[in-house]
Amino acid sequence: MNRHQRRRAGKMGQHNDFYNQYVRHLPRVAIDAPLERGRVYHTVVQHDDWCAFYDDKVCNCNPIISRHVEPTRE
Repeated sequence: MNRHQRRRAGKMGQHNDFYNQYVRHLPRVAIDAPLERGRVYHTVVQHDDWCAFYDDKVCNCNPIISRHVEPTRE
């Protein structure tokens, strides 16, 4: 694998790993919902495998965007 292929594979692996292990289990919030002060939100953008984003270019796909919120801690 050349350097570009390694970087692409690394980016794809990081994105999928973070989502599958951490964010997927958090409650979803509507994208257009107002954000509350003091809460931690994660906005996840899932690109297609063929998207130019993974080649350090401008995104050329129709990504799936979701927002998740951290549970409150006291």
